[in-house]
Amino acid sequence: MKDFSLLFENARINTLDANHPLARAMLVSQGNIIALFDDPMPSPSGYGDLHRIKCENLVMLPAFTDSHVHLMHTGENLETVDVSEAHSEQEVVAILRKAFHDKPRGEWLQGSRWVYNQWTPPDLPSKKSLDQAFPDNPVYLFSKCGHLLWVNSPALKAAGVTADTPDPPGGAIQKDSVTGEPTGIFKENADAVYKVIPPFSDARKKDLLKNAARYFNRFGFVNVHANDSSSVFSLLQDLQSDPDFSLNVVIYIPDSLLDSLIQSGLKSGFGDDSLRLGGIKLFLDGSLGGRTAWLYEPYENEPDNTGICAMERPILTQTLLRAKSHGISSMTHAIGDRAVNMLLETYAELQKDYPPHPDCIFADRIEHFQMISEKTQSLLKQCRGVASVQPIHIFGDWAAADDHWGKRARYAYAFQTMVQAGFPLVFGSDSPVEPINPFWGIYAAVERKDQDSLPPNGWRPEQKLSLSRALEAFCVTPPIIVGEGARKGTLSPGKRADFVLLDQDPFHVSSPEILKDIRIMATASKGTFVYRA
Repeated sequence: MKDFSLLFENARINTLDANHPLARAMLVSQGNIIALFDDPMPSPSGYGDLHRIKCENLVMLPAFTDSHVHLMHTGENLETVDVSEAHSEQEVVAILRKAFHDKPRGEWLQGSRWVYNQWTPPDLPSKKSLDQAFPDNPVYLFSKCGHLLWVNSPALKAAGVTADTPDPPGGAIQKDSVTGEPTGIFKENADAVYKVIPPFSDARKKDLLKNAARYFNRFGFVNVHANDSSSVFSLLQDLQSDPDFSLNVVIYIPDSLLDSLIQSGLKSGFGDDSLRLGGIKLFLDGSLGGRTAWLYEPYENEPDNTGICAMERPILTQTLLRAKSHGISSMTHAIGDRAVNMLLETYAELQKDYPPHPDCIFADRIEHFQMISEKTQSLLKQCRGVASVQPIHIFGDWAAADDHWGKRARYAYAFQTMVQAGFPLVFGSDSPVEPINPFWGIYAAVERKDQDSLPPNGWRPEQKLSLSRALEAFCVTPPIIVGEGARKGTLSPGKRADFVLLDQDPFHVSSPEILKDIRIMATASKGTFVYRA
């Protein structure tokens, strides 16, 4: 087969490389960038047959990395009934009735993305409404935040959950204050129902993963950092040779599998550009939406609720120590100020014996990092780590944070504080919890407003980021912290030709409000288009 090179011409290229920030054309061979040109239609020679690809003066950026996704759940959610637009428990049930009107008796029915904080009134739902609509089918719905599960009586019966079932460690089964019967709401590690839901076949799971990959490609993503199960890790290995799967994955698997990783000798970084082991995933607390994030002081108007601690300090320290001593990195979910502080204190202690890499390659990560306290300010300077945050959460959380955390919310989503403390910042979506559109996340980080441009001056505007910093958090820094910085992240000679084409230049919009409306026109992986609008 004759060699040929690709010349992407007449593009407005923002390389995000300080050594050559702007260009007009890019030469690619065998998936790698060979050269950049200031001439929009150059005529390079000596590169074999030249295939010219007209970019029609569109804007080119490096492809994005979503640094926090749940890949299998994203694939599942693309095919479940989305009830996020409902404004009451009754509206949710109406949506489900319409979707499931012809389902046979006994079949498990799934919905997703309910948000009781946006209902009128904002009360948790119960099994009663689902029982009336679906008396003969087990029904389950994960909340948008993923930390609450709502089920009906047939699902409770299938799981054997009764008034006598105790709360599991790090979880809670909500029960009626009068009868003691389960209400149908499960929090955090209360997963009895989830364990009895009939599983998909491997073939079905692969289809779901391929659908998820196409979904990410559509929004400009070629790389993701995923936290999924070991079975998903196995399926992803099978998909590496599948032409319908065009997503590079760094995967973090549950900390319960740490012993297996140690016994196998696998370390963080094992793999290649397509699939790499990141390490283990831990949970310290819950969520803001579920009011289960672990706090020092109670939630506003809930004097007895400081959230849920999902892992005690001695277990956290022991787990991280064993992982680090065997070359295994970690990402740890911590949202409330108490959870964040416990994690930072543990990092500071362990890094005395295990100092992080100067560039934070496979450094331990704090996932979400949503609220810090005054205590955290000094603690941030005592350790190194990666701040993995999802700015798009601001869309739905800024008002809820003010309501539930009160004055403490001034320390919420403190992006500037993290940067000034020297923590590398990487952005993600937490898909399927939030939409994956990177420009919605960028807008939220730069303007700190929601989709309705509220609040008018931005929420806690002192924590706003520059556009350059926000783009780096989606493009440049994520590959660096997983050891791929030499191959990915900027449009530079020698790196992979992973890029997006946009309909507008984010650096030259007439108003920051336009950032959230920028469209992805095409996505390319190693110079091959995997999505075109």
